Amino acid sequence: MPIVWRLTAPAYADVLTGEGNRIVGARWNSPGRGVVYTAAHLSLAVLETYVHLAPAQRNTLPEFEAVRIRVPDDVAAARVSLDELEKLMSAPDPASACRAVGDAWLAAGAELMLTAPSVVVPEELNIMLNPAHPRMRDVAIVSTRRFRFDPRLVRAA
Repeated sequence: MPIVWRLTAPAYADVLTGEGNRIVGARWNSPGRGVVYTAAHLSLAVLETYVHLAPAQRNTLPEFEAVRIRVPDDVAAARVSLDELEKLMSAPDPASACRAVGDAWLAAGAELMLTAPSVVVPEELNIMLNPAHPRMRDVAIVSTRRFRFDPRLVRAA
């Protein structure tokens, strides 16, 4: 079974609903559509979370939970290639272009997962899960653990 990782606030460590980004949207989904964002490796989940921290949070580095998630081997995945990502990021409105791809994936409802190269580290994969997909019931949290950012990441005053 493939393992994916999520870094989240402790209060949401046992929740795989995509509710947070359903409210505000994210790179691969518009507001109103929930997606569970994960990464192929914990290190990428850390980087993806860090780049989205508000500047004030980078000075205090909040505590998170590292969530290890098992996804069934036999589930289908839609894929965004590196070439496709580069085209999307070159669009006049990259955020809308990426959201259109993710929204179309969600609307089709055929695959549990959408994989896409990370904008932060294009050689690594982000894996988005559709919480409304019937196979989401086969996705399981394997473990959680407290995660603290290394204090050396705090900006020097």
